[in-house]
Amino acid sequence: MGTNLRSVIYVFLLLFVVVFTVNAQNRRPKNVQVAVKAKWQGTPLLLEAGELISKESKQLFWEFNEAWLGSDGDSDCKSARDCLLKISTQASALLAKPVASLFQFSLTLRSASPRVVLYRQLADESLSSFPHGDDPSASHCCWVDTGSSLFYDVADLLPWLASPPTAGGDAAQGPELFDFDHVHFDSKAGTPVAVLYGAVGTDCFREFHLSLAQAAKEGKVTYVVRPVLPSGCESKTRPCGAIGARDNVSLAGYGVELALKNMEYKAMDDSAIKKGITLEDPRTEDLSQDVRGFIFSKILDRKPELRSEVMAFRDYLLSSTVSDTLDVWELKDLGHQTAQRIVHASDPLQSMQEINQNFPSVVSSLSRMKLNESIKEEILSNQRMVPPGKALLALNGALLNIEDMDLYMLMDLAHQELSLANQFSKLKIPDGAIRKLLLTTPLPEPDSYRVDFRSEHVNYLNNLEEDDMYKRWRSNLNEILMPAFPGQLRYIRKNLFHAVYVIDPATVCGLEASLTYALFWHCRPFFYS
Repeated sequence: MGTNLRSVIYVFLLLFVVVFTVNAQNRRPKNVQVAVKAKWQGTPLLLEAGELISKESKQLFWEFNEAWLGSDGDSDCKSARDCLLKISTQASALLAKPVASLFQFSLTLRSASPRVVLYRQLADESLSSFPHGDDPSASHCCWVDTGSSLFYDVADLLPWLASPPTAGGDAAQGPELFDFDHVHFDSKAGTPVAVLYGAVGTDCFREFHLSLAQAAKEGKVTYVVRPVLPSGCESKTRPCGAIGARDNVSLAGYGVELALKNMEYKAMDDSAIKKGITLEDPRTEDLSQDVRGFIFSKILDRKPELRSEVMAFRDYLLSSTVSDTLDVWELKDLGHQTAQRIVHASDPLQSMQEINQNFPSVVSSLSRMKLNESIKEEILSNQRMVPPGKALLALNGALLNIEDMDLYMLMDLAHQELSLANQFSKLKIPDGAIRKLLLTTPLPEPDSYRVDFRSEHVNYLNNLEEDDMYKRWRSNLNEILMPAFPGQLRYIRKNLFHAVYVIDPATVCGLEASLTYALFWHCRPFFYS
């Protein structure tokens, strides 16, 4: 009897565990998460940060590495988020404030990951050019390629640094360098090339870096770094040195469309319709319909004893819905009011998301907002410039082709504008003037220049339309079509042609030119200045 009872208890507990597990699985969130993964293996965020900084200046790349090697701040980083904040803080200290904000966004997008993958391919080529019996990358995380040999240990490299080959010897067989390579600023041209493959954060990189940097200062070698973290070396680096290298890189800036369709069919009882019962009968009300976010059929199933209170609450919601109905004239400026709410918000993107996802609940407050006429005029002006159904994207007044534009191209353009603004700010130019300079149209040719003849600094020698000596001339432009003697121009009292001369009277050439122009300026129908 005791054995049977014990068996029944075991079976009951087993069924309870199974049912509990099924219920727990059913309570999992049903949201769908989609991500586009790259084909290549992940790259460390620390190495990507160095590549992003090198876009600003080659010198900043070495300063960032020196700062990271000299600090021990990532020892207290417990998660990938802590490491990301640590890397961003370390890099932002070397960058200007506008560029630093863009750097953090670029690091999150993993835009420098392809560059690190390129270094990884060069590292594989370096290892394959010197065949070995075993795989050296499995036991060595750093090595130096001199073109004629590979060094996996600093002790083996020091004799080579003590007596490097001369320019006429093996130096010509050194590794090929590219424009994107990181060449140490103390390196001298014509010296033997030593390429270090390794990752900041490993002990071997620190040892190789100190020896090669000292040799570059002494003018012995051309020191080049190609950052790469070989496979299997993730455990030999500092806590933040391998963050991002384990999983494939998620590609940002690509959209994924999911087409979902509800294939369920609801069975409805049409007996009430056949009997002629009207839909207005309160006994046949469809309580499964959503009313202000509430489905009252489920509420009544859970709390049948509160039916009268629940139905009273439903009637109140229905009555308030009718009272919130907007009139036609209240919808006239609803689009302009929505744009005004988004523009004036502290976080415009967040405000746009909330309005799009909760528009029925906020439409009443939007319609009561006082519309700023300047916002309305600007929107109408934009509508006259952009045809209906079209989109226009401009960056500091320069129109961009939306069809060929992607997120990374837009980031590069924004980086160029911010870098240019940073250069202007270093010249102590006010912010208002910097904005005007960024809005100017770029010159068609880099060597061309402009002269604004409307400036007050331009002195006009004559004015065909205002001077008394030209009053006898006709001002009708149709005189151009009248016949004249061959080689002779019709005299018309209009400033059709302008001649602007930029001269320096302090020079002999400029003084002679000034006297020459003064002698015959009144004999030519030109607007001289």
